[in-house]
Amino acid sequence: MIKKILISATAFCLLPLFSQGNETEISPAHPLAHISSNPGFCSIFHKWGFIGDSLCSGEHEYHKPDGSKGYHDMYDYSWGQRICAHTGTKGDNYSQGGETARGWISHFWDKPYNKNNNIDAKLDPKQAYIMALGVNDSNNPKSHPCGDVQKDICKEDFRKNADTFAGNYAGIIQRIRTIAPDSRFFLVTMPKKTEYNDVIRAMADIFSNTYIIDLEKYGPSYAKGSMMREKYYLGNHLNAMGYEYTAWMFMTYINWIIEHNWKDFEQVAFIGTPYNY
Repeated sequence: MIKKILISATAFCLLPLFSQGNETEISPAHPLAHISSNPGFCSIFHKWGFIGDSLCSGEHEYHKPDGSKGYHDMYDYSWGQRICAHTGTKGDNYSQGGETARGWISHFWDKPYNKNNNIDAKLDPKQAYIMALGVNDSNNPKSHPCGDVQKDICKEDFRKNADTFAGNYAGIIQRIRTIAPDSRFFLVTMPKKTEYNDVIRAMADIFSNTYIIDLEKYGPSYAKGSMMREKYYLGNHLNAMGYEYTAWMFMTYINWIIEHNWKDFEQVAFIGTPYNY
């Protein structure tokens, strides 16, 4: 069984892949080999939480009358809300432009004060969370040092975690698990090579029911001149098509994870209930 750290693109396995026509086919070893708008097994989760920064918030760039740029979080266009639309489920954006791992703890947990109507992540536990943080941390390493997963994380008491990206990122998962102990976490790496991605990948080894959506390894190119930049961006943020396409990528990837770890997901309907099998 493949769990935690995902297999290489050269691996091969024979598992059914959910398809639009309800037929089965060989599941590709590469999780994003065939990106589909079909949510597949993403639909087994009925309550979602989306943790992140501007790219998690549907943020759009625009030009003000004086020609300067403005930025606006348009949550209904976010990839998270597009996933909910495709799956007929509900989800909340615990995200805002400019957010960091340290900032998230303050703005969405300790004393909620954020752009999404001061939403409080403590009040409504979810079955599954997609976490896409790290861009703003990695862009400012002096203020948000990467840290060391072996030294900076106290599994027994998150209040003792170091004030680094590693300590704060783990601290978010630990805090959420106090209200949703059986929730599933899908952690997104950034589509660039950075040591911060190594920290994100390590979380799947530290915490149970935690999986990696590895955009650095399997995602499309985000380089200047790439399809993503030319077709799906406005400035340095996605456009409406880009957020939709990202939703397709995440649904495809999560469906792939579930297909390859099906025993981990057979009881997700019981998350948040007193029942188990």
